[in-house]
Amino acid sequence: MSIQKTLNSQLEQAKAAQSKIQTVLNEQFEKAGVEVRKILKDLGVNVEGESPITLKNALNGIKQNNQSLRELVNNIDIATYDVRNRFSWNAHMLSALAELKAAKAVEQAVESAKPKVAAYKEQVNETVNPYIEQANDYTQKVLSQVNGYRNQVETAVAPYREKVNAQLEQLTAQANSLKEQVNSKLGR
Repeated sequence: MSIQKTLNSQLEQAKAAQSKIQTVLNEQFEKAGVEVRKILKDLGVNVEGESPITLKNALNGIKQNNQSLRELVNNIDIATYDVRNRFSWNAHMLSALAELKAAKAVEQAVESAKPKVAAYKEQVNETVNPYIEQANDYTQKVLSQVNGYRNQVETAVAPYREKVNAQLEQLTAQANSLKEQVNSKLGR
């Protein structure tokens, strides 16, 4: 029973939408008809009294009132000037309206996404922060172990370093002594 009510409701909505569309289209066709009549009148066609204007009568009227192609082109330009400008204006306004609506839609989408992004960010932080803390702890442990090993190595190497430095000083002194002996023998 509820499916039937839903279908009936949707059918009524579709009929209402169709009626609105038909009304708008009829209005637009009426406006277009008025504009075409104005253009034909400006081109020299007799539009008074004749409800449906036949193509033959329209062409005869245009031909009689426009003796040359240049005159016809000028008259067409003059007759369609208002319509072309109105069309251009409407197109610009529609594109500006579409751009404005698109900008508002994007802005609303961004605004509606902000809480989700904030929640995702918080979730990521909650998930990642323990790992970052754990990595920092491991880094500290590794650094303290490295420093401990460094101290052990330096402690183990210190006596050898002192022996090497003492031997180096002794060798340097012997080299200087030999140098002096060589210089004295060479007479320098």
